[in-house]
Amino acid sequence: MIKQITIIFLVFCVSYSFAQNTYYFSSSEGNDSNAGNEGSPFQTISKLNSLSLAAGDKILFKRGDTFIGQIVVSQSGANGAPIIYDSYGTGDLPVLSASDGPNGNPDPLSTIRIIGKQYLEFHNLKIENARFDTTGTDDDKSFGIYIQSFKTLPGSGNFEDAVLFNYFRFSNLVVQNIYSVNSNGTAFNNIRTTGIYFLDAFVNDVIIEDCYFTDIERCGIWLRKYVSDAIIRNNKFIDLGGSGTIISASKRVLYEKNLMRFTGSNSDPRMTGRGSGMWVFGSDDVVAQYNSSQHARGDGDSSGMHVDYGNTNILFQYNYSEDSAGGFCETLGANDNIIWRYNISVNDGTLDRGGKNKLLWVSDYAFVPTKSTNVFIYNNTIYQGKDYKNVIGDSEISLKAASLNFMNNIIYLEPAAKLGEKAYLFDVNTPNFSRNIMYGGTIKVNFKNLDATKIIQSPLLLDPGRRHYSGYKLVTGSPALGAALSFTEPSFPLAGLGIFSAITSNATKDIYGNPVNLSGATNIGADNGSGEPSIPTGVTYEAESGIILGGSQINCTNGSGGKAVNVGSAGQTLTFNNVNVSGTDLYLINVFYANPFKSSLKVTVNAGETESIILPYSDAYCYQSGIPTSFPIIKTLNNGDNTIMFEQGIIDKIEVVSVNEATLSTKSETFLNKVEAHLEKTIISSNETLRLIINKEIEYKNTGLYIYDMTGALLAKKDFYSSEDISMDANNLGTGVKIIVAKVGQYVFVDKIIIY
Repeated sequence: MIKQITIIFLVFCVSYSFAQNTYYFSSSEGNDSNAGNEGSPFQTISKLNSLSLAAGDKILFKRGDTFIGQIVVSQSGANGAPIIYDSYGTGDLPVLSASDGPNGNPDPLSTIRIIGKQYLEFHNLKIENARFDTTGTDDDKSFGIYIQSFKTLPGSGNFEDAVLFNYFRFSNLVVQNIYSVNSNGTAFNNIRTTGIYFLDAFVNDVIIEDCYFTDIERCGIWLRKYVSDAIIRNNKFIDLGGSGTIISASKRVLYEKNLMRFTGSNSDPRMTGRGSGMWVFGSDDVVAQYNSSQHARGDGDSSGMHVDYGNTNILFQYNYSEDSAGGFCETLGANDNIIWRYNISVNDGTLDRGGKNKLLWVSDYAFVPTKSTNVFIYNNTIYQGKDYKNVIGDSEISLKAASLNFMNNIIYLEPAAKLGEKAYLFDVNTPNFSRNIMYGGTIKVNFKNLDATKIIQSPLLLDPGRRHYSGYKLVTGSPALGAALSFTEPSFPLAGLGIFSAITSNATKDIYGNPVNLSGATNIGADNGSGEPSIPTGVTYEAESGIILGGSQINCTNGSGGKAVNVGSAGQTLTFNNVNVSGTDLYLINVFYANPFKSSLKVTVNAGETESIILPYSDAYCYQSGIPTSFPIIKTLNNGDNTIMFEQGIIDKIEVVSVNEATLSTKSETFLNKVEAHLEKTIISSNETLRLIINKEIEYKNTGLYIYDMTGALLAKKDFYSSEDISMDANNLGTGVKIIVAKVGQYVFVDKIIIY
């Protein structure tokens, strides 16, 4: 009986000590004299700051409302009972802003201020702080959430020897419009303006996930000093003046599945205009994986991601980098055990806006110049051709290290691209270059000669130039298949421990998820698959090889073979009698035509029913240097020879390929360098799902998908307000050629699809 009473008493004490209070706030409906419940909410930030919060309490802000003032977090939660700041109701996220505009009232340095507190959570809030009115100091700084401890570094120099503050959670936050009063005249490295900022924080156990950062003077997240065991994942950093994330003077950080686009932006004149998607400085044990960075800009460090100086045990794997001004694998000085593996780089390195343009970049830059040791760059795929402004690659090579290992990489250049010709620096004490594929363009001979086992053959990539990592798989017959050097990989010491429980020291898979074991036979490059079927071009039949009745062969400067056939009038025909296929099946027939106006092409297969197909216009007449345009049609062909007859068109050639073998391009289309969209497939069966993949600079736009038949009749539509991809079942759309129109905000995407 005594034991039972004791247990009941203990349970009562625990429940009592963590009793939860929930306080509701509404700027539009509340009053600070209210009770603070949902039916009678408080109103102001001043009221919030006056509350004596306890562990387990919740503070909820009404969606759709705006709250002005600085939140001063003056109480901590407890283990198992954090203090939670969240939203309630429906509609847009509540806006928290320390600044109320240029009205003469001093604007606080941050919207949420946390000094020496712990066990805190922040969810489902929009945080802003565009400062206009000075407080008299720190006019060149501004923060959304500011975390500091005012602790001092122990004599050991290891911040973890101090007592740390624990447990911080941030999720589903929109952090935007963060600007200082005026940073003109402040050196770039002294501009600190950041969305979530940790300074002398002395904190442990941090998770920042599913947040959206945009329109910020410099940085999205900055672990500036003394953070350990942090996970930063599934966040979007879009259009920032500096970097998406900076990790400095911290230990054990997992950075994964983040999207960084247009970092180093200058879209607002207050932005710093320089920044890599993410970088690490003076930190230990960091893993960055499954991240994507596109269009980083600036005249300094502006790579997709980079390793600054003074780091140990940094692993970058399974990342996609595209069109960064700096380049790929930027690694500065005084580092040890830096690993770049199974990443894909597409058109990195540019001179745009003063970019460093160093595609391959390892330097000794540090407080005291010091070459890095044990730099490993292996099994990456690096492509360079034309960037998104159609500028052909001409990048530098700059490599300076104590020891550098460069193995099993693919470097693929388009014919006119250059690497290392503009500038070349090689100063490595102990180089190890082995089994790389170096193909295409003009690659500096001195660099190529570093690898005595190199392969100078096309790696046969699936779709080189595609602005998506899916284009860099290997196809059947690639010389990279099974040809990699087998070696003992460098170790990541904390693999399998703590936040790295799912991280393996050796690579066990590639960027596509295929299994990997580099102690045995593997592929060169980032793809360890067995080889994809190549994108078929089909069997080509030149128009001038067909039987022309009533029409004529004409010169066509940009046509295949410089010829085309004009059978544009009624009764004129072009017939192919020897279209040979290996089995009775559905076939894709790509018709290349040069009609300079909207027209109706008649097609008859094997003397069957004649079908009229409306063709969009091509760009000009052949004699005006017009370029033939292709239009796909689907027809059933029989095993052996088939007859295909065309009437009322200017035909350059046709290509014939089996639908079942067709692998379709998923190249992104770009609109004003702001919006990208691509169809997952453009040929689908009626029992499949049509998907439009949306990648936008500015998320959360009105999005719509509209499907029309060739007469212009609307078959289906889907409108919604989201940042997600669009999916639509094809079973009710009918078969044949359709026109798809997608609207993303003010941008429009148009393409043809075929349903069979």
